[in-house]
Amino acid sequence: MRTSVRGALSAPPPAPAPVLSLGPPTTLHSWRARVRQQPSPPPVPQADGPIPDEDDPRVRYHAQLGLVETTDIATGLKTARRLLRLNGERRHPCQHIAIDSDCRGTGKRTLLHHIGLAHQGRREKLHGIDDDRIPVICVNAPPEQGSPADWSAALAVFIGWDLYRPDTEQRPVQRMKDFTGPAVHILRHARPTFDFFDYLADELGLTVFWSGIGSSDILREARAARFPALRRPTESTAPIRPRSVPTLWVNRLPPRCKEHPDEWVSTLSTLDGRLRLRHHKPNSLLGHQKELYRITDGLMEHLTPLIGMAAQLAILDRTEALTPEVLHDAARYLDLPTADEDDETW
Repeated sequence: MRTSVRGALSAPPPAPAPVLSLGPPTTLHSWRARVRQQPSPPPVPQADGPIPDEDDPRVRYHAQLGLVETTDIATGLKTARRLLRLNGERRHPCQHIAIDSDCRGTGKRTLLHHIGLAHQGRREKLHGIDDDRIPVICVNAPPEQGSPADWSAALAVFIGWDLYRPDTEQRPVQRMKDFTGPAVHILRHARPTFDFFDYLADELGLTVFWSGIGSSDILREARAARFPALRRPTESTAPIRPRSVPTLWVNRLPPRCKEHPDEWVSTLSTLDGRLRLRHHKPNSLLGHQKELYRITDGLMEHLTPLIGMAAQLAILDRTEALTPEVLHDAARYLDLPTADEDDETW
């Protein structure tokens, strides 16, 4: 069976259909599914195999290439593990930890989720799976953060409570305004690791990770406002430093240069090793390293979807390799700029 090759003027194939995910990690059922799934790469078929379509296992596989442990991600996972262990001893607790960066799209939320996944995975490996326990809770900041009730609703959604009941006219009415009390009761008996300012941290013995741009400054200012220094500095005493906030920094990947010779190359090598294409040559992705950096600006938010989309297109058009044409097609689907030869980023 002859493999078709994309011509210079041929139209790209339709974009692959979106792959159904496990559901949002902000619900208990979906979170547990993420912790316990163990996906394995599908085999690469022979050249005379069936013609691939949207339901081909490799198409679905390349839609979710998984976490790439950049230097910042690896450091963040290691530091988080040590802080969680430290807090578990309750000797020098660091209840609030920030995950911050210099711009969007660097992988802060990915790091946050994988800290939780790794923590719960270790606990279940050591103690076995027990669905009466809730080691980790994952919530997004509610749109309105003016009161504990807003956060308690996010807690209730994760646990799986139905927040609304029908009134006499079958209109949805919130069952109660503040779910904090019952949520704390449920979580205390489930022995969790979770979220909700110092009150929930103290009540439940929690470690709280806050992810977002400026999160370290926001936490530092909030703690200073809540716990101002009681002892005023005098001429004979040194000023008291603001309370520290441990911060895990996840910044964009630097281009390959003398100061950073390996970071970008290592990231591409990791993705290269995950590709399941018939005509893919090991490390051939590195031949496009400059072009890929220009397209993605060193952001994981762009790089991983770009490689995943390009691999899906290569399977569906049966080129089975990541050529410049396939990469440019993928960039156009994702509304990313194609490489500019005049770009001096590198």
